[in-house]
Amino acid sequence: MTRHIVAIGQLPPPLNGFSFATKSMIALLSEAMSVTVCNIAPAAGSPSLLRHPIKFSRVLRACLPLFRDRKHHDRICYLACEGGLGLVYTLLLVLVARLVAYSIYLHHHSFSYIDRPSLLMQAILTLGGRQLQHIFLCDIMLERFTETYGRRVRSSLISNAAYVTPQDEGDEPKDRAHLVIGMLSNLTTEKGLETFLHLARQARSENVPIRAILAGPAGASERVAIDAAVAELGDTLDYRGALYDDAKAAFHRELDVFVFPTAYDNEAQPLVIFEAKAAGNAVISSDRGCIRKQLDENDLLIHSGGEFVPTALAWLAAMSPEPALEARRKAIRQAYRTRHAKARAAIGTLLDFDE
Repeated sequence: MTRHIVAIGQLPPPLNGFSFATKSMIALLSEAMSVTVCNIAPAAGSPSLLRHPIKFSRVLRACLPLFRDRKHHDRICYLACEGGLGLVYTLLLVLVARLVAYSIYLHHHSFSYIDRPSLLMQAILTLGGRQLQHIFLCDIMLERFTETYGRRVRSSLISNAAYVTPQDEGDEPKDRAHLVIGMLSNLTTEKGLETFLHLARQARSENVPIRAILAGPAGASERVAIDAAVAELGDTLDYRGALYDDAKAAFHRELDVFVFPTAYDNEAQPLVIFEAKAAGNAVISSDRGCIRKQLDENDLLIHSGGEFVPTALAWLAAMSPEPALEARRKAIRQAYRTRHAKARAAIGTLLDFDE
């Protein structure tokens, strides 16, 4: 008998790591099971004052399939867990799913209620009981969750690598006079924009032959800082704006090293790091969330409280030139293929079906 899933979460638009991961997970589940999809994201462009009323109405609407589909004997509620006050919606959905006797798979994507205990999450754990199965991104997330709430939970580990397809070998970087570094993100201070610009400036100041490429959407104040840096650094810094699909893949093929100096408190397991490794980029990143588990011997992890710019610059200055860089790209790309396949297999194991 085919299992039936009622899958509930925020789907694009807007497109962000959370909505992309939820959409991708549901697509993979749909390959082997019957799935009813419920999108609870407010419509793109909704006025800020109406976002919560609209979302609450969508959450109530998502409860209807839970009642309607309860006729399925082997039924599951897959729920993408929100952070912060969004846990109110998760709590409501867990309550309804339990009332109609669903097994619940709660997929965690935030450290907000892991680093800081939440009464809402405590209520979710109490209501969910033994019917609650947790999906964590890495063992660090699981361990911290267990420590925070003082209880062992039924859990599985599924890496976000499952949703990022490995890149085939394409046009390799052509600029061999410089080491090419890049950053792609929502360009904010907490995501590391100012640190990246400082790194580019310091590289030129110390005559380290680096070319920097910056990509991603930026707000008005961030754009002022970017434009000032571009005017100052000239050919050393290139800002590409927001990039998607083929343009994003081409961006990564141009890089040698992806730099992600995030200071975002709730950083979990950034998809941008897996996108970089899928293309064969080495990575320099801050130690947040599950990031240390994303990196390996080809990368540089800078611990919290460390001096990011001098540490990163020393590592870049010592990086071996051609042909070692190309051998490294191939090794990174191959290692990522293995990680992607393992993550995809974990989804099959989660609900006991084969890919």
